Amino acid sequence: MKTAYDSILSTIKNHQLPGIPSEEGLIHPHYGGYSIANLPASICGWQGLPAPIDNPFSPVILKLFNRSYQHIIFLLVDGLRLELFNRFYIETLETGMHKALKSLLQEGEFFPLTSISPSTTSAALTTFWTGRLPAEHGVIGYELFLKELGLTANMIFHSVASFIGDTGSVYRAGFNPATFLPVETLGPLFKENGIRSFAFQHSSIASSGLSQMLLKDVQSIPFETAFDLWQSMEKNLTSHRKSRTFSYIYWSGLDTLSHHISPDSSRLYEEWGLFAKLLNQSLNKVRLSGLENTLFIMTADHGQIPTKIEADYDLQNHPDFTRHLVLMPTGEGRLPFLFIKNRQEEEIAGYLRTHWEEQFSMLPSEEILSSGLLGNGMPHQSTIDRMGSHVVFPKGNAYWWWVNKENHLLGRHGGLSSQEMLVPFFALQF
Repeated sequence: MKTAYDSILSTIKNHQLPGIPSEEGLIHPHYGGYSIANLPASICGWQGLPAPIDNPFSPVILKLFNRSYQHIIFLLVDGLRLELFNRFYIETLETGMHKALKSLLQEGEFFPLTSISPSTTSAALTTFWTGRLPAEHGVIGYELFLKELGLTANMIFHSVASFIGDTGSVYRAGFNPATFLPVETLGPLFKENGIRSFAFQHSSIASSGLSQMLLKDVQSIPFETAFDLWQSMEKNLTSHRKSRTFSYIYWSGLDTLSHHISPDSSRLYEEWGLFAKLLNQSLNKVRLSGLENTLFIMTADHGQIPTKIEADYDLQNHPDFTRHLVLMPTGEGRLPFLFIKNRQEEEIAGYLRTHWEEQFSMLPSEEILSSGLLGNGMPHQSTIDRMGSHVVFPKGNAYWWWVNKENHLLGRHGGLSSQEMLVPFFALQF
C-alpha cells in the first residue's frame, strides 16, 4: 500500500500545468486521474451507471476496485488535509495509538489526491455532484460576480456578498438554485438507474440553497450530532439492504475549526480522532449486520493553510490599489479574480511589486483558462464572465481580505499550496 501511496504522490508532485506558478510547495490539480474531480465518474462506474463525463481515476487506482458495488457510502470531510490524516494513519499502524481503528486502516486502501482549483467547498461540491470541472459548471469560488444578476454573491450562503447575515438574499434578485447550474447533477441519474440516493447533512444546511442546487432527487436525512449521524446512517442502510444505494455524508467540523483556531492546532487532530472512533464503530456495525458488496470511500474537498491576521492584507487599507478596480476582488482570498478598469493593468501590476514585495503574482484570466487550471473542458460563458480580467496567485501564506467586516480567519483555502491541495482518499470494501 505504501508503494502505491508513494508512486501516486510522486506523480502528483511532478505534474505541472503550463504557465501556472510552480515554485516549491505548490501543487497543481491533476485532473488526469489523480484528483477528487475523478471520483464522480469512478462512482458511476462502480455502480454501473453512464458517467456525465469520461474522466475516472487512473488505472493505477481503478485496479484496486475491480468490481461493482450494490452500496456506496461516500464520506466527505470538509477541510481534512492529507498531512493530518497521514499522521493519524501512521500513528495508528505503527504505535499504540487509536488501537480500535488499526484493523479498519489495515484493511483499507489509502493514497493522496489533489483537490481542484480553486480548492474550495462550493466549487468542489459542485464538481462532486455534477462530474464536471469548474470551468464547465461555473462555480469557481466563494464569492462570484453574477453578471446576469448584476451583483456579487456568496456561493455557500446564496447571499449578496456585502450583506451580513442575510442568507438567501440573492433569491430576491431572481436567483433560482434549481436552474442556476448549466450542467446536470447526479441525483436524477441515480434515480433513473434505480439507485436510492441519500444525503446526510447537518440540519442547519440540509435545506439550504446550495443543497437545493446540487441534490435534486436525493433524499435528505438531517442530523444534529456525529453520533446522530452514524445512527441514522446505520438504520437507513440496513433498511435498504435489498436496494442499490448511494449514501453521501458531509461533515464540516474540521473545516470550521480550522478557520477559527488554525489548521495547525492540536485540537483538530483530537477532533478528528473522536469522529473517526464513531465512524469505525458504525462501519463495524454495518459489517456485522451482514451487509455485503459495499464500498466505503472517504476524501476531502480541500485542506487548509494557516494564516495570520495582517492589516496589510486588508484591501480596505489600500485605496490606491482598489481605485483601479471596477469592483472589489471576487473568488477566494487565496485565489482572487480582478475586474480591472480599462487600461490600468500596469498600475495594478506596479502596486503588487512595490507595496507587497511580489507576494502576489497576476496572470490574465484567458491564460488561466487555457492552462487547464480549472479543467480542460470547454469553459462555460458564465465562467469567463466570473473570472474578470486577471487572476492573482498569493505566495506563501499571503491572502487578501476585502470583506467589510472584521477579519477573524486563522486558516484559509482556495490556493495551490500543498496544505490546501493535497487530500487523503481512503476506501474499504466489504
